Amino acid sequence: MNFPRPANKTASLHFLFHPLALGVMLLGAPGCQSEPPEEAWESASGTVERELRVANSLTTKALVLNAISTNPAANDLLAGGGLASLFHPITGDSYLQLQLRDVDAQSFMSYLVGCALPAGRPLAWKDPLTLTTRTWEGKAGLCPQWELGAPSDVCKNRVSACLLARNNALGRRVELSMRGEDPLQPALFWLESQTRPVEYDPDSGRVPSYDACTTAQSGVGRDCGWKGDFIGRCAPGQTVRLGAGGRAPDQCLSGPALGTWSGARMMLRVCEGNIGCDSGDTRYLGQSQGTCLSTNAAVTFTCPASGFFNVMSAPYDSTLTGNVAVAVETGTSAGTTYRLSEKAVYRLREGAYYGNIFDSKALATKVFVEESGRIVGKEQTIQGSVYKKMFSCQAPEWSNDAAYASHRVCALPGSGANCAARVVGECVNHNTPLTSKCRKEDGAVVVGDGDFEECSDSEGRTWMEPITVFLYEACGLTPGTPPDLCSWRK
Repeated sequence: MNFPRPANKTASLHFLFHPLALGVMLLGAPGCQSEPPEEAWESASGTVERELRVANSLTTKALVLNAISTNPAANDLLAGGGLASLFHPITGDSYLQLQLRDVDAQSFMSYLVGCALPAGRPLAWKDPLTLTTRTWEGKAGLCPQWELGAPSDVCKNRVSACLLARNNALGRRVELSMRGEDPLQPALFWLESQTRPVEYDPDSGRVPSYDACTTAQSGVGRDCGWKGDFIGRCAPGQTVRLGAGGRAPDQCLSGPALGTWSGARMMLRVCEGNIGCDSGDTRYLGQSQGTCLSTNAAVTFTCPASGFFNVMSAPYDSTLTGNVAVAVETGTSAGTTYRLSEKAVYRLREGAYYGNIFDSKALATKVFVEESGRIVGKEQTIQGSVYKKMFSCQAPEWSNDAAYASHRVCALPGSGANCAARVVGECVNHNTPLTSKCRKEDGAVVVGDGDFEECSDSEGRTWMEPITVFLYEACGLTPGTPPDLCSWRK
């Protein structure tokens, strides 16, 4: 499941666990990971299961110490009614309105609505700090019934899993792919067959080139008015050629015209990895506003070490509009493929998240806002998990799964404190199967997508609504940690 991206209105549940870019999702150096088998999880047809690509940037601290979910009274209100009436700007619940004076509670609700409601279903609320009416945006649509009425247990479990998947200690906006299944709603999780570049850099924010130009500009050097095309893969160190109507600049006399364009004259830019770039970025690989004495764009570049690249396009004149159909040179040592699926880009299986946040009796502490506006309980240190009924397990591919898991779900990972979930072990252990926490490592709704299903907690209860997260790069959510913490074993 890939949560909706802020800029690309694709329908997949591929979340950018933005500040879910789950983003979570999602985002690390290529050297931190070894590649999974090339064919891994590539056979799924993607006609039934939905994959959410979303951003992952809800901080763990905001998830575990906020005046809504970590407040028993507010938690009960939230789980017992419809979001639209509870947070109505005029007639909404006054106690919940008071708790929204905690900005972490506002952040939590933004992610909750993003997980629960579908895209195009905003939820209006009143900000008690500014007295203005604002909206939280729907994205994943895991529990649309919550808009107007109380959620079912299944709904609460799905949204809980989504919230846990979309948090990370540092609040980095990382794009990730969330996958799951529901036999009763086979279309709830579905596949993005062609995935577009990410518009946010986890270190610096939105890439300026994706913003509209505020004044009329022309030429390939401008860093505004671009849009993402698709993502490709190639053999590192090999020469890659692609175009939108032009001949590659090093093959003006012998090479074929690659791709086409329509409408206004178009330009191309190529960037490393899955994130777009500006002309001066380190991810920049090349650009073109025309080659071989023509105005048709084509680019020749060396495949980067990551083996992934993405393409952006823009009209030469920023006031006009046009389209490109990019084609790549095939049959070379670069082995170039283009328009990769979400599955091919987000291929590193992280683990599964499951449980129920919305059980006021299973909270290890309390945070609340007093009538005076004072926030109580924000600076606590709670050993272990604040949510006693939230759990995570790790994919068997991690070389140091316990340490990675602690950094992933704990606000204070070095001490194992202020965690959002209990880390229960490996989702699947092929050497000692009886210790596996999940009965399935590939749900039956779509064979081949690698989602863990039927996962158990530390007391042996089986949860039927886990969400499995896949990453683009292993170290994206834990930057600055030792490389062996986020490395994959072959």
